[in-house]
Amino acid sequence: MARLTRSQGPEHKEEIRSKTTQAVEELAQLAKESREQKLPEQKVVFKTDSIKSRAGRRGVHNLPDQTNPPMGFDPDKAFDAVFPFLKLPYLQPNTTEDVISCGSPDAGGFLDPKTKKVPLNAIFFGDNLHVLRALPSNCIDLIYIDPPFFSGRNYNQLWGDDNETRTFHDIWEDGLPSYLVWLNARLWEMRRVLKNTGSIYVHCDWHASHYIKSELDKIFGYDHFQNEVVWAYGAGGVSKNSFPRKHDVILTYNKTSENYFNTAGGYFASSIWRVNPGDALQEC
Repeated sequence: MARLTRSQGPEHKEEIRSKTTQAVEELAQLAKESREQKLPEQKVVFKTDSIKSRAGRRGVHNLPDQTNPPMGFDPDKAFDAVFPFLKLPYLQPNTTEDVISCGSPDAGGFLDPKTKKVPLNAIFFGDNLHVLRALPSNCIDLIYIDPPFFSGRNYNQLWGDDNETRTFHDIWEDGLPSYLVWLNARLWEMRRVLKNTGSIYVHCDWHASHYIKSELDKIFGYDHFQNEVVWAYGAGGVSKNSFPRKHDVILTYNKTSENYFNTAGGYFASSIWRVNPGDALQEC
C-alpha cells in the first residue's frame, strides 16, 4: 500500500532537502565508478582470434566480432560520451503529492546507509538514467525493466481523473543503433547498482529481442545469461499470412556467479502454473 509523505512547512522541507541532496563530490564518485566498470571477458565463449585466423585463410573478412564493446560504449568514458553525466542530485519534490513511498510507514531505511540520501521503497518520476546515476553502486537486489520495444509506433493513453492524454514515443530517428545505444547506457548503470547477488529481467519482444540479447551478453557476460522466459498470450487477431506473433520474452541475467534465486514460490510448466505457499494451483 502506498503512502504519501507529508511535509511540515517550508523550513522543514528545506531541512530535508539539505540532508538528502547529494553533494557534487558524491555524484562525481558515482560517475567514476560507472566509467571504471569492466566489460566481461568472453574469449573462451567466442574464440574470436582462432575463428578470424581460419576465416582469413579462406578469404572471409566480414565476420561479426562479439567481443566488440556494446554499441555506444567508449573505453575511457563508458556511456558518458553519448549521454553526459549531468550530476543531478536526488531532490525532494516540491509538493507532497509527488512523494510516494511503498510499504509500511515503518519500513524505512536507505539504499546508501552510510550517507542516508536515497530512501528505500521510493517511486521516482523521471528519466531512469539520471536516477540510476544518483544511486550508490551494489545496492539493488533485483531489477525488472519493460523498456520501449522498438515498435516504430507512438502510443497515447488517458491518465487520471481529468483524462489527461499522455504520449509515449517508440520511434527512433536513427533506427535500431540509436535505440540500442539508448538502452545500453541504462543497462550499464543497472549493472553497476546491482549487488553481486542480484539479477536483472529485461522484457522485450520480436522487434529487437535478438539484438538486445547480443548487447546484454556484452554488458553482463554470456556466462551470466540464465534464461529466456516466454510469455505467450492469445488476445488480438490472427494473421492469414504467417504464424501469429503472440509472445514476449523476458531475458534474465545475473551480475555474478554469486546470484541469489528464491524458489519458495515454485514455478513449473506445462502452460505455466504458479504455486503460492498454502494456495491451490493457479494457471496463468
